[in-house]
Amino acid sequence: MSFSNPWFIAAVVGVLGVFHLEIIATFLNLAQFRHALPQRLKEIFPDETVQKAGEYASKSASLDLQRSTVSTGALLLFWWGGGFDWLQRWSAGWGWGAIATGVGVIGLLMLAQNFLSLPFDAWDTFKIEAEYGFNRTTPRTFIADRLKGLVLTTVLGGPLLALVLWFFQTQVHAVLYTWLTVAGFSIIMAWLSPRLLMPLFLKFQPLADGPLREALLALAARLKFPVVDVSVVDGSRRSSKANAFLSGFGKNKRIALFDTLIEKHTQPELEAILAHEIGHHKCRHVPQQIVLGLLESGLMFYLLHLALQSPAFFQAFGITGQPLGLGLVLFSIIYQPASLLLGMLSSALSRRHEFQADAFAREACGGQPLMDGLKKLSVDHLTHPNPHALTVWLHYSHPPIGQRLAALEA
Repeated sequence: MSFSNPWFIAAVVGVLGVFHLEIIATFLNLAQFRHALPQRLKEIFPDETVQKAGEYASKSASLDLQRSTVSTGALLLFWWGGGFDWLQRWSAGWGWGAIATGVGVIGLLMLAQNFLSLPFDAWDTFKIEAEYGFNRTTPRTFIADRLKGLVLTTVLGGPLLALVLWFFQTQVHAVLYTWLTVAGFSIIMAWLSPRLLMPLFLKFQPLADGPLREALLALAARLKFPVVDVSVVDGSRRSSKANAFLSGFGKNKRIALFDTLIEKHTQPELEAILAHEIGHHKCRHVPQQIVLGLLESGLMFYLLHLALQSPAFFQAFGITGQPLGLGLVLFSIIYQPASLLLGMLSSALSRRHEFQADAFAREACGGQPLMDGLKKLSVDHLTHPNPHALTVWLHYSHPPIGQRLAALEA
């Protein structure tokens, strides 16, 4: 490790720069609670709700800060203490072969990261979320979800990772092959997830016959949006927060509504929320996001190729040689600033899409039902009523509630 190594400088600036940027954004966002709300938001968020939302945001931010401090500190301690070089020399003695060793090293580091994050996840779920009435997850469900996640990561991610390592070890056009493979895998998972993966965590049941089901199917038919099923998801088993989504391709689209959403919203509001989701499909937002994701992954794999070819890249982390699997882990560290910038671009596009989907829903169902639904969701979830612009740019895939209401009223 040396300050004359540009890879080392980029990694240090990236890790510490992102860490401090998040701290600045957090404090600016919390400071927004001291500012008076615009009149439109005062009518939605009474003083006691603003105070409660501020306390909730403060406790969540404090936990996130502790989590990121421990994670960043552990990374720097392991890195500057020669941990990566030790891991490389230790794994070289396993005798597994380059690809199997690479998969094993990555799996080991991911397991350590999950273990490090587990206490914070548990505190968030069973302390903060429970304190504000959101958590309904039992310890058994909490543990089961994580075990299922580890199994799925191993079963699905392990072979994909091995194939990626094989491409980079043996193929001249590894970037192209890896990009095509990951793109195909992502599309297949988008189709499989609501059918095979999500039911491992959530229970889907057909919405009972009645006025709501008839109204939703009639709305989909009126908007020329083919739907084969309307399902109720038992989201209340984990959280009181509500959600809705559409899944499927072509003529096999499915509507999924969380039971908590149905409990708290009127039929016109649910129709407007569904119209909003249909608007995303009608405006072809999903293909746009897929294309942007593919472009980002292509850039990432190209930069990964450049890093893996550079001995100085590995030397920046104190490693002799060029171990392929460990190289992927090290690249994920140095890629953080680029990932943040590209994530900001994706989020900006997503916020634009949300405005367009809102406009579609307004045309389909009128503006008032959607506005009423958005107000309820914001208050029920203790959403920040007036977040700071930096936080919005960094993390918000949806526009703040004030901006959405203003656009709908316009």
